[in-house]
Amino acid sequence: MRLNALAATASLTVLALAAGPASAQPMNDAGSPWRGLYLNLGGHVGEMFGGNKLSFEDLTSGHDLSFTTDNPGSSTVLGGAELGQWWPMGGAVIGLESDVSFAKNIKYLSSLRGELGVPAGSFLFYGTGGLGIEIADESFSVTSTTGEVDTFTGAEKKYGWVAGGGVQAMIAPRLSLGIEGLYYGLGHDSSALQTVQGAEPFNVVADRNFAVVRVRLDFHFSNFW
Repeated sequence: MRLNALAATASLTVLALAAGPASAQPMNDAGSPWRGLYLNLGGHVGEMFGGNKLSFEDLTSGHDLSFTTDNPGSSTVLGGAELGQWWPMGGAVIGLESDVSFAKNIKYLSSLRGELGVPAGSFLFYGTGGLGIEIADESFSVTSTTGEVDTFTGAEKKYGWVAGGGVQAMIAPRLSLGIEGLYYGLGHDSSALQTVQGAEPFNVVADRNFAVVRVRLDFHFSNFW
C-alpha cells in the first residue's frame, strides 16, 4: 500500500513539475530562481527501501537456533526537513544542503551534501553527494530448542556516504516542488554473539545500505547572498 501511495505521489509531482513553470516568476535581481537560501515548507516525505536489515547465522553444530527481528529490511515511510543554499556559477549552480529524516526504527537519519545543478528555466536538474549519518534502533530475539529466549536491543550510530540526484521546478514564486532519489552507503558489519545461558554461538549481520525516494517542497528566500 505504501508503494502504491508513493507511486501516486510521484505521479502527481511529475504533473505539477510540468504545469508549474508556466506560472512561476524569477525571484531575484539576477533573474534566476535557483539562487540563495532555501528552507523546507512542509518538508519531505518518501519511502526507504531495504534499510537496516538484520540477518542471522547459526553457528551451533545442530543449527537449532531460531531468529526473529524487528529489522527485516522491508520498505518504510520516512519524513523530514532540509535546509540549503544555491550559488549560480556561469550556466550551472552549486549548492550545499543538510537534511534530517525520521522513520520506524530510525531515530535519526541525516546528510550533509554538496550539489551541482543545471538550470533549465524554471526547472533544475541536479546531482548530489556527501556524508550520511544514521542512528537506528535494532532489536532481535534468539530461541534455542531448550526454550531459552534471549532478546537483544540497542541503537547503532553509523557514518557513511550518500549520493543521488533529482529534479525540481518552481511552481510559484519562491516555491519549488521536486522529486529525488538518494542512496546511503552505511556499510555491513557482523557481530559474533552467543546465547546467555547455553553459550550457543551465532552471528548477526547488519546491512545498512539502502535507497530513499522522496518528494520535497521548499521555500526560497530572495534576499540571502
